[in-house]
Amino acid sequence: MIARVKEKNGFYDSAVFAIYHHKDSAEALIFDRDGQELKRVPFFSLIDQSIRIDVFIFDTRAEHWVKRGKSEGYDWLLGHEADDEVLERCRKIQAGIRVPEWFGLKTEADVEGLIEATSGLHDAYVEKIYKKGEKLYLRFSAWSCDVLFELTGNPETNLCNGYGHMEIEDEYPIIFETSVFFEDGKVCWTDDEQVKSFADRDRSDCAFFLAETIRWKFTPTSSC
Repeated sequence: MIARVKEKNGFYDSAVFAIYHHKDSAEALIFDRDGQELKRVPFFSLIDQSIRIDVFIFDTRAEHWVKRGKSEGYDWLLGHEADDEVLERCRKIQAGIRVPEWFGLKTEADVEGLIEATSGLHDAYVEKIYKKGEKLYLRFSAWSCDVLFELTGNPETNLCNGYGHMEIEDEYPIIFETSVFFEDGKVCWTDDEQVKSFADRDRSDCAFFLAETIRWKFTPTSSC
C-alpha cells in the first residue's frame, strides 16, 4: 500500500504500514520525507474551516494486511511499531518503492487505486479538455488534488469544460460517483457507479470517456 503525502512545501510518496481508525478520523502510519522514521499522519486536516485531504492512497495492494480492532496493517507490525527490527523492515520496503509518473488503468486493482486516491472524483469537475496529436487529455479539479487523464487509441467522451462544477450545477450535473469497466479492448470511465458495460452506459444518462489505453496522474493541491 502506497500513499502520496501532502506537506506545506509539497508532497512525497511513502509506503503505508498501518491505518488507525478513530471515532471521526483516521491516521496512516507512514515514513517522514527522509524515509527514516515512522510517524502517524491524519488523512484530513482543517484549512480555513474546510477539510483538506493530506494522505492520498493510490495503491491499495498489500500482502499480510490484517484488521485488529480499530487498527489495520501488516500482521508483523501491529503491536510492534516501536521494535527496531520492525523499523528496519519498514525502511527496506520504503527503499524499494518506485512510483511511476503515470498510473495505468488495466486491472480492477488499478481502478481501486484511482477511486481511493481521488475519492471517486466526487464533487470534481472538468477543468480542461485538449488534444495533443492523437491523444486526448482531460484535467479534473478534484477534492484537494488535480487529476489528469491521458487517452490513447480512438478516444471518445461526451464531457465538456466545466462539467460537474458546483457553481453551474443547473447546467452541468455534479459528479458524485466513478465507475470504470473493461470491454471490447476499451477502458471506459463513467460518473454512474451502476454502469458496468457499454449496454448499461447506453441506457444511462451518464458522462463518460473511453479509449484503448487510459492512464492518469495526480498532484495534491492546497484547495479543499
